[in-house]
Amino acid sequence: MSRRRKVYGKCHICGIVGKLTFEHIPPRSAFNDHPTVLYRVFDLLNVGPDDEVKSKGQPMPKGMGGYTLCPRCNNNTGAWYGKAFADWCRQGFQLLSKAGGKPTLYYPFWIFPLRVLKQIITMFFSVNNPDFAERNSELVSFVLNPKRKYINLEKYRIFVYLNPEGRWARIGGFQGKLNFLTKTIYIFSEIKFPPFGYVMTIDNYSPPDLRLYDITYFSRYDYNEFRDVYLKLPLLPTYSWFPGDYRTKKEIIQQREEHL
Repeated sequence: MSRRRKVYGKCHICGIVGKLTFEHIPPRSAFNDHPTVLYRVFDLLNVGPDDEVKSKGQPMPKGMGGYTLCPRCNNNTGAWYGKAFADWCRQGFQLLSKAGGKPTLYYPFWIFPLRVLKQIITMFFSVNNPDFAERNSELVSFVLNPKRKYINLEKYRIFVYLNPEGRWARIGGFQGKLNFLTKTIYIFSEIKFPPFGYVMTIDNYSPPDLRLYDITYFSRYDYNEFRDVYLKLPLLPTYSWFPGDYRTKKEIIQQREEHL
């Protein structure tokens, strides 16, 4: 029998230094229960939309995630928000299936909006360094108090999109992106895992794509408030490995050929 891995470090939410547990990103119950491989961005620089990655990468037999949370934060957030988030993902898959992968209207989601939002923010803590929590204490309080409502809309924004095609998963901590044509700077973090992709922005920066749908208003609901929320979510492909890049396969191939 193999021994359970022991990892020590700083919890990405509460900041306590000690034993860390494996946090599935997204939760295991949200279809993240299969072995996968994690690649570094340097392994993917010249990988096209139809190319196989030659690097071996880091095998992740438990599913996508990492040793980022202390047992208390992992257990509490999972108990508070995990099931509601899994239900949200299940409805997303059902929507894509019923609409043939191309939903175009407003569709109802029967969800606990606040719980869904808090699980998304919990995941963003895990994909970023522990320093992120130290600089955003109000967001820590928001996640660790299940009944706390409202976040600072002038500082934090959470966006979502449906992802019917492209690479299976894409995760990136906070980074900068410059649009050379408009001279616009974007600061954001992204988590993409079917059926959704999520983008978080801070400090009033614009999202990397204006088609992204803002769900920050989910923070105004009560913890036990179960609502039908009608959403018209954009369909964005992720053939590129780079966060914030939603070009189609045709666009990527065409632009690569133009620069050869």
